[in-house]
Amino acid sequence: MASTTVPLPLASTEERSRLLSMDLIRSRALDRLYQRREAVQNLIRALEDYQKSRETRMAHCISFSSLRKCSSDFAQSRI
Repeated sequence: MASTTVPLPLASTEERSRLLSMDLIRSRALDRLYQRREAVQNLIRALEDYQKSRETRMAHCISFSSLRKCSSDFAQSRI
């Protein structure tokens, strides 16, 4: 069985230009997605840090009926 090769037609300048334009659009969209992902990761990290600091602050407080009371030493150190 002999293999036959079929020559591929060369893309016209217009087709190449359109393909390059599509590649550029995709590349820019991908760059924007990476930037958004980084922004979301930074936001998540900031929220986690805030939550940890809040938990640390609340660890110095005790429940007193329906209110929370913080020790005066801790309150002084926060000023």
